[in-house]
Amino acid sequence: MKHLFTTLFCCLSFGVCVAQTDPSSPVLSVDSTTTIQTSLPTTKAAVAPVTPAGNEVFRKNGVKMNLTSLAFSNYSFSYERAIARKITLVGGYSFIPETKLSGIPLVDKGIEFAELEEEGEEGDEISRILDEANFSSNAITGEVRFYTGKKPGARGFYASLYGRYTTMNLTHLYVYEGDMGTEYDLPINAKLTGIGGGVMLGAQWLIAKRVTFDWYIVGGHYGKLKGDFDAKTDLSAMPQEDKQDLERELEDIASNGDRKYLDVTVNDNGMFGKLNGPFGGLRGFGFNLGIAF
Repeated sequence: MKHLFTTLFCCLSFGVCVAQTDPSSPVLSVDSTTTIQTSLPTTKAAVAPVTPAGNEVFRKNGVKMNLTSLAFSNYSFSYERAIARKITLVGGYSFIPETKLSGIPLVDKGIEFAELEEEGEEGDEISRILDEANFSSNAITGEVRFYTGKKPGARGFYASLYGRYTTMNLTHLYVYEGDMGTEYDLPINAKLTGIGGGVMLGAQWLIAKRVTFDWYIVGGHYGKLKGDFDAKTDLSAMPQEDKQDLERELEDIASNGDRKYLDVTVNDNGMFGKLNGPFGGLRGFGFNLGIAF
């Protein structure tokens, strides 16, 4: 049981056309497509229009997909909107469909790298938990970015402030062995909710006319995690001492010194618990490709 919990985030275009006509005086006309046309004396050279610095033209919108998160079976998308020359707002949504923990590519590679299957009984237990546990999650992220650099728009290095709301679901059939060697099946069903805020450093480039590359360099968030879990089953045959031992075992897992984050009750109807603890996560080394418009 301990390994289960420890193993567990428009551009405005302005066109000027020059044509040769009567050299004595300029002529100004507007055609049906609202393009302004001027005719100047042939003795004067045409002057290209200059866009004032305050009216710089840049793409204000972008939609992106996080490619790195696919290693966690996490599908992450975001929309970015410029609200000033170098300030943007970003809204993101990500989800992990229900899947076995061992089915997540990076987790599977981690098992092979750590060679858990060759570490005896403890390694077998961890591998079995990952094979049997099902996990899913959804996350919504809101972010404000402050870009650096001379070029207008969402280009260059940036610092961001963000908030994240996450929901997670976990199911697992845990087999508890009492002091007398009796085994009890506990079908665990957990629902957790986390909310927190953090900071991140990153960089974004326009690598083609409409293609963006967004690099999450490093960041992290911290907040509060709450949730409930239960294992509804008939435990009327379990001795009271075993019930108390199971309660203490779980509460000791989610504790820090004298502070306990998990409150567990085991009775004849099953096991029930409430979690109220810290919520943290890292956000970095992410590579995103997107379209700017």
